[in-house]
Amino acid sequence: MDAYRLAGYQDGLVGAASFLSLLHAGLVEASLTGYVGKTMTTTIEGDYSKYPVSIREVFPHLAGEACEMRQSWVVYSHLFMEKKEFTDAMAERLGGVLVMFQSLLQDAISLSIARLTDKKDMNGKTNLSLWCLVASVQDARNAIIFGNKVKNSLDQIYADAANIRKHRHKRLAHFDLSVSLSTVALPDVVFTEIRSVMEQIEAFLNLFYWEFENTTMFFDSHSARDITGKADETMYKVQAYDLLEAEGAFPESEWRVRAEKWIMSHKKN
Repeated sequence: MDAYRLAGYQDGLVGAASFLSLLHAGLVEASLTGYVGKTMTTTIEGDYSKYPVSIREVFPHLAGEACEMRQSWVVYSHLFMEKKEFTDAMAERLGGVLVMFQSLLQDAISLSIARLTDKKDMNGKTNLSLWCLVASVQDARNAIIFGNKVKNSLDQIYADAANIRKHRHKRLAHFDLSVSLSTVALPDVVFTEIRSVMEQIEAFLNLFYWEFENTTMFFDSHSARDITGKADETMYKVQAYDLLEAEGAFPESEWRVRAEKWIMSHKKN
């Protein structure tokens, strides 16, 4: 299912750095300084003593990035893909802010996929990516069978994420001149493609969870409303207020008078 397009949003790839950490921390308490200083990846804390030394440090980071990617997808789906009426109502209240947030979430998911599917060694530098986990194959119970599963899965993910990585390289990480001047077009990426690659990444990580812990991981640890609940509630309250105002329950623009009083009272404090 395609996302409901908001006015002013251009078709093309789901196109900025992950911003969900602000939401996880709570918007009221989050600061720009705190966000810029966050660690590069989200980490899933736990006991990884059963994992081979070769991946013991990197695996929690890769799993954490996958969890954050899934969280971005869950929030995106709730806000823009589940109910058109809800999306339209949010857009009516938030306007361009919602368009910006839509683009931020799209780019956050795309960047996560691109980073996770980069080859381990590129241009003389070592990346933290899914390819780092190949080092553990020799420690599997059956290295040949497990190795084949890992290779086949990784090759498929890498191929299927090619268009997303191209967008990251040409549009998100750099402003490619030919693309920016519209002399070269980027490939379209649809939401079913994004979802498919994301699910493949989760399945790939579960190969290692099962091999070394005999368990599997559910990456959607929070519902969308755990994160968007306050925003949803605020939108519905605003709608209810407008209805009551139209019915004469409040003087026109009473909200503005009360808002100014609230601001002044907090300035004094």
